[in-house]
Amino acid sequence: MKKLILLTGMLLMVAAKTAFASPAIPQTEEIAGIPAEPKVEQIARIAPDPTAEPKDEQIDRIAADPKEEPKDEQIDRTATSPKVEPIERMSAQELRETIDQPTVYIFDGIKGRELTLSLWAGQLTAELYSPSGENLGSIEKRDNQWVGRLPESGIYRVRVTPKGETSSFVLERDFNAKWVYRPDRPMPIAFRQSKGSVRLKMSGYQVQPLTVQARRGQTMRVTASNKNADVAIESPSGQLLDQGEGQTFAQLPESGVYRVLVVANRPIGTSIGVALQ
Repeated sequence: MKKLILLTGMLLMVAAKTAFASPAIPQTEEIAGIPAEPKVEQIARIAPDPTAEPKDEQIDRIAADPKEEPKDEQIDRTATSPKVEPIERMSAQELRETIDQPTVYIFDGIKGRELTLSLWAGQLTAELYSPSGENLGSIEKRDNQWVGRLPESGIYRVRVTPKGETSSFVLERDFNAKWVYRPDRPMPIAFRQSKGSVRLKMSGYQVQPLTVQARRGQTMRVTASNKNADVAIESPSGQLLDQGEGQTFAQLPESGVYRVLVVANRPIGTSIGVALQ
């Protein structure tokens, strides 16, 4: 019995020494046949996928899609750029134009010369500027002409602005000449008649308006026996319908009193005929 107890005690002491002497099993070794992953590999597995896009880049991509135009470019595309006013040389003494926006006409001027700008047909405003940019004055239908001496030599500008969507006009530029506008004169057309004529004797640089009562839809034809006379048709609202050398015609847009303008650049005698259809 004593031997058995003694043997059992010795076995317990040997087992205790073996337990304390054995090194600790590392975490990387297999335990019960199951491989243990190192901590470094576990951290790497938890880390984001290297192919994934960084959060900052994802935010940038969401904030500014490269397919979308920048706001500034979108604003520029929708913005309306201002129109550039056309500039044309007024090379001839007489300017006959139809415009739909302000237009600048230029010509050479010499200091001290007297200039006459005459608007004898059309609805517009014409402003005269000196080479240094001074506004010398303006003419409109109610004023007819501007007369004055040029203050300096250089290129003068006439800025013409239509009063409607479009404006047809005749503008004369003369040096040392002054246009004279005669009072309106009724065109002698008998009652229930559609034709009439009048004999005129005119000095140079004169405009003779002839008034004619007409209805909307009628056609007016004007002829001059002297081809040196310019003729034009002006509506009751002041719109220039047509003009020409020696003859003109137009379809009438409204009812009322029309003006037939007879213009003489030199002394002439002429018969003016007006026919309504």
